[in-house]
Amino acid sequence: MAERKDSSRDMMALTHFSLTALRSFEVASRHLSFTKAAEELFLTRSAISQQISLLEGQIGVKLFHRIHSKLVLSREGELLAGVIRKSLLNIESTLDSIRSSDITGKLVVGSLPSFGAKWLAPRISQFGELYPKIEIRLLSYVSLDDVISNGVDIAVSFARETQPGIRQEILLQDEIWPICAPSILRADQPVRTSADLRHYPILHTTLEGLDFGASWDGWLAELGLPPFPTHRAISFSRAYMMIEAATRGQGIGIAMRSLVEQDVNSGKLLRLFDFRVEASKLIALFYPEAAEHRPAVRAFTEWIHGQIERGM
Repeated sequence: MAERKDSSRDMMALTHFSLTALRSFEVASRHLSFTKAAEELFLTRSAISQQISLLEGQIGVKLFHRIHSKLVLSREGELLAGVIRKSLLNIESTLDSIRSSDITGKLVVGSLPSFGAKWLAPRISQFGELYPKIEIRLLSYVSLDDVISNGVDIAVSFARETQPGIRQEILLQDEIWPICAPSILRADQPVRTSADLRHYPILHTTLEGLDFGASWDGWLAELGLPPFPTHRAISFSRAYMMIEAATRGQGIGIAMRSLVEQDVNSGKLLRLFDFRVEASKLIALFYPEAAEHRPAVRAFTEWIHGQIERGM
């Protein structure tokens, strides 16, 4: 009997607070804007303000302050926002589990073009075999900002400063490998040092900052080696284009290990030199905070980490 009374008391305490007010506060705390909260919840700005005033009255503390016309959370507001957000995500996760014992639904995966073409596409069928009820869509992009605002569930890109509402998980520290097709090397002009590269066409990418390209200049600088003269150079805007040219014997290229390791292991490409040169940027996974507990997102995150741990 006492247990039933305690349960009734808990229910009365819970219903004392407006769920609409709690939800309004959570969205406003995420955007730090009543206007944006109103847009997300399809309410008016004044309605959001009224709900938050109601909640502040119920708990007896201010949840927001305005500093120089900027909305900021109070200490109590930060504490409450974290608790509400975690609770809502737990509810969402539980509802996803209830809907089906199997993981189902659509999963939109975004990737920079070359990583998508050379690493993700050759492996994605393995994920599909593990989770046959997930409908997968791969999306190529250049700007991560565009991806986040266009319905992508999870994306692969270079690590960056944290953003509100976006989770970031470091995926791997890549390496830079000089590579070429076995057929291009001539017995009378072996490649033993970087100076020997002058005898061959040199391939490189021009947008390494926007794709998974690698830089000859960066590789040489990391090893303390001087630039080498080239009699012919060919540049490509995408790393996967440069790798295709290298595979066909058109020159000696430089690429991220993650993009060429399968081709090196199969013998299509050779790795020149055995210097370990790490890429300047880490590679990371990005997904909206609200999607963190989605079963499909969790499944993909665990799968890709496992692939990396077993070897690129």
